[in-house]
Amino acid sequence: MDKVYTCAAMRAADEYTIEKLNVPSSTLMERAGKAIADAAEERLKNAGGKSVLSVCGGGNNGGDGFCAARLLSERGYEAEVYCIAERFSKDCLEQKEKFKGTVLTQVPDKKYDVVIDALCGTGFSGEPNEKLAKQIDIVNTFGKYVVSADIPSGLNGDTGEYVKCVKADETVAIGELKSGHFLAGGQEMCGKVTRKDIGIGIKGQKADAVIYGLAELKDCFPFRKKESNKGDYGRASVLAGSLTYSGAPFLTAGAALRCGCGYVRLAVPEELFSYCVGKIPEVILTLAPSSGGFLKYDEDFLKMLAKASDAIAFGMGCGTGKDIYESICFLLKEFEGVLILDADALGALAKFGTKVLKEKNCKVILTPHMKEFSRLTGKSVDLIRATGTQAAREFAAEYDVTVLLKNNVSVISDGTKTALNTEGTPALAKGGSGDVLSGIICSLAARGVTPFMSAVCGAYLLGNAGIRAEQKSSEYSVIATDVIECLSEAIRKLQEYNS
Repeated sequence: MDKVYTCAAMRAADEYTIEKLNVPSSTLMERAGKAIADAAEERLKNAGGKSVLSVCGGGNNGGDGFCAARLLSERGYEAEVYCIAERFSKDCLEQKEKFKGTVLTQVPDKKYDVVIDALCGTGFSGEPNEKLAKQIDIVNTFGKYVVSADIPSGLNGDTGEYVKCVKADETVAIGELKSGHFLAGGQEMCGKVTRKDIGIGIKGQKADAVIYGLAELKDCFPFRKKESNKGDYGRASVLAGSLTYSGAPFLTAGAALRCGCGYVRLAVPEELFSYCVGKIPEVILTLAPSSGGFLKYDEDFLKMLAKASDAIAFGMGCGTGKDIYESICFLLKEFEGVLILDADALGALAKFGTKVLKEKNCKVILTPHMKEFSRLTGKSVDLIRATGTQAAREFAAEYDVTVLLKNNVSVISDGTKTALNTEGTPALAKGGSGDVLSGIICSLAARGVTPFMSAVCGAYLLGNAGIRAEQKSSEYSVIATDVIECLSEAIRKLQEYNS
């Protein structure tokens, strides 16, 4: 499990380390410079290169770059620095004076095997000025391989947003991982992220989020007892579909079946029922009251479904009419299990009101993508992205629900705990992926996994299965049914940690 921190938390940790632990700032800079130099040297050795350009600003990030250049020069590499800063921090100036090699003030006239990006650190946000923008262009143009010091210059360290920034092949995260390494565009712009401990004391600083690894997620799939039966593994129900979207129910139910619950019930509108017969023989196919091909609000039916289920996934391909909203309201009050609301159920909530989420007797998991979350909250997508993990956490806390905010890196929060899911592939950017995710989560929740961990593990399994499906075909060719077929391999990998 990796912890992820905000930039403010890391600044406080730096101060604590310097002032309370009595570690000089110059010592921390020397350690940071070594970590960056080590990363650059590893690349040089692997690629057979010799030349390095460290592009430095005048702040402490620049000092890390000067230090790295000096150390690489001492190790026998051809290390130069490009720096046009006019003012320097105390520690940066000290490192600049220690570096005895060439300091360029004109744009280089050659390419380098490695370029170190040490222009500006996690304190930067917004749009770079003209001078910094030109320096960013130099980093992006003159290196065969770019190593960024702590975070790519121009990238917001909390949100991963940028107007113009360095595109690194590798980022050396100094001390701790930052939220901006992963959120929004951070994952792509940072490249490979390597965390380097330089002795910064993090005591007293709360992590912004955590990234769960296999060691933690394995607990969602313990080995089954020899003496067990299907009743021991929960009852998942899928209430989904319409004449407009007839495929969604199959994807959700199919994914739920692959993730280990004992029973999967698939309830579809009457107009779809005959079409669904025999399509998935393992499900309990149930006719749901409907009108014109869309689900209809029916208390007797919903009471039956609630009584027969430990977890219900609702909303995939249903439409956003009043009947859907009234069904949500009824289940929130009458159901005592875990209710997963996705797709059109989220649309109905946004359309008719979210206050009903505060009047519930069940546990709730919401799985919106950015636009759905924007409609739920009334906030623009840009504003949501600009808050990092905050928007999902605040909504989850206000309504006492678990939110899985889907993106290339998803944010999962129950208002108290927050996690990031970094597992995934662009191959999942295709219709049906969200339906599969809802089925995975429903199955986990039906087996008794907590809502928060159901969402965390569900997001991981979807991402990992997507990667496996991509490896068998291509990122363009993967479809949702391919992902379902790869779920068993992803689950087996988790269970290996239980061996």
